[in-house]
Amino acid sequence: MKLTCDILDTRLSKTAVINATLDKLGNKFADRSAKHLGYPFNLDFDAWPIHQFGKFLINNLGDPYVGSHYATEVCGVEREVVGWFARVWECADPEEYWGAVGASGTEGNLWSIYLARETLGNPVLIHSTEAHYSVPKAAKILRIEALTCEVDHTGAICPDALREVVQANRHRCVILALTCGTTMKGAHDDIASCISVLDQVGIDPSRRFVHVDGALNAMVLPFVDGLPRGIRPSFRHGIDSMSTSGHKMIGTPMPCGVLVVRREHVRRVASTVSYLRSDDTTLMGSRNGHAVLAIWNRLTRLGIAGFRHLARTCIERADGFAGALRSASVPVLLNPCSLTVVFPKPSERLVNEYQLACHGNCAHAIVMPNVKADLIDRFVGDYTAEWPCNSRQKVFS
Repeated sequence: MKLTCDILDTRLSKTAVINATLDKLGNKFADRSAKHLGYPFNLDFDAWPIHQFGKFLINNLGDPYVGSHYATEVCGVEREVVGWFARVWECADPEEYWGAVGASGTEGNLWSIYLARETLGNPVLIHSTEAHYSVPKAAKILRIEALTCEVDHTGAICPDALREVVQANRHRCVILALTCGTTMKGAHDDIASCISVLDQVGIDPSRRFVHVDGALNAMVLPFVDGLPRGIRPSFRHGIDSMSTSGHKMIGTPMPCGVLVVRREHVRRVASTVSYLRSDDTTLMGSRNGHAVLAIWNRLTRLGIAGFRHLARTCIERADGFAGALRSASVPVLLNPCSLTVVFPKPSERLVNEYQLACHGNCAHAIVMPNVKADLIDRFVGDYTAEWPCNSRQKVFS
């Protein structure tokens, strides 16, 4: 009897420890989320609509357009998600494009560059010095030679610098990785101008693969009126693939991403897996069905009008944020139609408190939908209290 009681006490004690740990984490997350400024995560979401599916293992196996023997999957919903992006990113004929929901925008970058390598044979990868770190990492994993291209003061690729790099490699096939919203400065590579450079040097469509990393702003710029044509994330430019993140502007409770690519590139790598009753066309054999539902829930509830409102509101708040800092003589960089406000790095106390992303002597805040006026005002007050009124520190080049 005593042994049974001891076992019961041990179980109760273990349960209490587990519950206490989870409660502590919940309280910590609630507190830290309320003061988050540095990373492009949309924390303004409601996870309840998909909460009911937590009791199921939802696994999208194989090709999203084929499905598999496993019944607890949402490949049909995944195809709806891809179709939504195909419309927003202006794919001329949806039948000519393929897409999938993956673990992140980084997975989309890696898979696109792999598809490019398989299409072109022995290409060279060209990306800007401001490209996300996943791009050169993908080149390293795939054993592709990677070359960097200089950017202008905004952080966007300089067409003249690109022309110089492409010209030096004009006899090779080229993978060009562009960015719609760079990591630190929120800059937008001019897609049209960069493709024009390829045309001028003589790198025709049969010898190139153009990928756009739109982790954040490929879900912002499509909803902005009066946008310069060159920076609009669109397949009308003649690009081959584009990726974005689900946990950024879309707003999902888990990291995930979406990739859309020309179907002809996927056909080259597809292979049949008999025991799945499907094709192997994705990086991961298993894909998170919960992420698919989370993205679908946000897209269908908000719609085009909802994302248009979010984009406009965030851009206006970012403008106000930058203006408030400039009023205190703080040097600020805010690119047009960007949500990324760049300023001199503050004290470590503020960096930690507001979870700012820093690079060198710069830091940035990203105005996502959850970043409301009160949080901006609180940060500006704390920041300017530290800022020397007579400082003219130059942080942007």
